[in-house]
Amino acid sequence: MSLGFEMAGFKIDLAIEVQRNYMETYKLNNPECVCLNADITELKPNEIERKYLNNGKIKGIIGGPPCKGFSTVGNRKLTDPRNMLIYYFIQWVDYFKPNFYVMENVPGILSMDKGGVVKKVKNIYDDIGYSCNMHVLLATEFGVPQVRKRVFLIGNSSSLRDIKIKKTNQQDAKQKALFEESNLPPFLTVKEAFSDIIDVPPIVGKISDDVAIEYPNSTKTKYQKYLRANSETLYDHYAPNHSALVKKRISLIKPGKNHSSLPKEYQLKGGYSNIYGRLELNKPADTITANCGCVSAPGRFIHPVQDRAISVREAARLQSFPDSYRFTGNLSEKYKQVGNAVPPLMAFAIAKSIKRDRVKKLTN
Repeated sequence: MSLGFEMAGFKIDLAIEVQRNYMETYKLNNPECVCLNADITELKPNEIERKYLNNGKIKGIIGGPPCKGFSTVGNRKLTDPRNMLIYYFIQWVDYFKPNFYVMENVPGILSMDKGGVVKKVKNIYDDIGYSCNMHVLLATEFGVPQVRKRVFLIGNSSSLRDIKIKKTNQQDAKQKALFEESNLPPFLTVKEAFSDIIDVPPIVGKISDDVAIEYPNSTKTKYQKYLRANSETLYDHYAPNHSALVKKRISLIKPGKNHSSLPKEYQLKGGYSNIYGRLELNKPADTITANCGCVSAPGRFIHPVQDRAISVREAARLQSFPDSYRFTGNLSEKYKQVGNAVPPLMAFAIAKSIKRDRVKKLTN
């Protein structure tokens, strides 16, 4: 989310992340930011303000408190301690009194306690003098080649209660008719995301962050030009080294199909039905998750033409991370960082909308 806000002209002064490897990634990509590897529940806002922020006015607070406790994939217990982190987020908003805040989560938060969690959050924000506008946004509508739905709670301390998020892919009736007539997808596709590296085999085995691959082809789409704007070589093109049995299963799955299409002798006994899903070139990707490097995880993470899982870099492209953005840690940690992130282009659209709202307020 920080990258999207920086693209819109905001400056990130302070970042807090509890996972050390994730913070190392953040430091690598945000060298001028104060980065704290800490648990927000153990920090005191007044001490942070005095030590790092020079008692300055904070324009905004953005973040994504962990969503695992709200996800529809899981136990969804109200007592899950991770669920409490949204309230610590609100405490920081209450203390610093920023102009605006943005809090991201999964759609599952809407149905927790029959809507009671969201109602409680809205009431708390109202009590501390902030609006709380709920936006359910689809990543494909903001230039991201991925069908990813997320909830954003956005608010400010002004009387202007509604911040409208402008979609990148808004179309008029004539454009929609053209797409339907030509059978072209109205959104960016997997092919548009990485057709320039579609035949490049990934690096498997031991990871070395200094290893890079030369681009084999020039860019083929505007999206690829955006991705490669500040990058001369391809980093993080790492993928798992599958066993012979897994490779055989993958080879039997066609684009758009999954585990259920396998011959009986190759099917696993039990588990989720939507595992071993293969991407389709001419459609957006399904939701990229923290397990996007595992073909036996629920979702669609098999490369569209090669018999393997998508690489870290390919997953990052489907999330709209530019190739210049690097990831640290082991293979699993890299995948988790990509899958858990807010797509930068999605955050960029939100940041632009907030900036437009603030300008309107100041000029009225």
